[in-house]
Amino acid sequence: MSEQMRVVFSIVDYGKSEDIIKIYNQQSIPISLVTHGHGAADSEMLNYLGFGENKKCVIISLMTAERARRFILSAEEQLQLSEPGRGIIFSVPISSMTAFLAELIRRDGEKYTENSKESEQKMSADYQHELIVAIITKGFFPEVKAAANSAGAKGGTLIHALGLGGEEAQKFLGISIQPEKDVILIIVRRQEKNKVMKAIADAAGISTQGRGIIFSVPVDSAFGLSEAPMLSE
Repeated sequence: MSEQMRVVFSIVDYGKSEDIIKIYNQQSIPISLVTHGHGAADSEMLNYLGFGENKKCVIISLMTAERARRFILSAEEQLQLSEPGRGIIFSVPISSMTAFLAELIRRDGEKYTENSKESEQKMSADYQHELIVAIITKGFFPEVKAAANSAGAKGGTLIHALGLGGEEAQKFLGISIQPEKDVILIIVRRQEKNKVMKAIADAAGISTQGRGIIFSVPVDSAFGLSEAPMLSE
């Protein structure tokens, strides 16, 4: 069952936050997490992409695969995410989850289990992208941004977070896990993944002052990806 579940990420300009939240409310998405960040790209690049303001609205939600497909198509249609600077929305497969959570999402998705040929056809394109997640000590985002850009990364979002680590994790890593962390989400083409991850590791990896850990997961559906550079905080 878990392979039919998805995490959906929606990242839009803060001025569009009411619009994307309205879509979530209209479709009664049962589990969603809302946060925000601030843009860190150059003003000229932001203007080129159509970002009038740097602040971002980030929503992370859980859905069945079919529910996610329909939701992404609806959001793309209403927000016109295929146009540069409108934001991005993408889904990532879930490998496992607790039984209670799986049952909740399954029940929510039951009414969306009917196959839609139109949806399948439109969402069938293989985007060949991966989501790189870098968790680093707070304050090292500039180093990660520069390294990722130099390695060819074209998009990203920074989220501030708190780190939790037990004694075993600290013993294994050989460091004290600091509470304030920066979580950086970067989408790259699959063939660029290793190069970008190595660049980030060299700049802010576990052996540096950034004390970063980096991993990636496949992206199976996405709208709003742009070839223009866009790293935002």
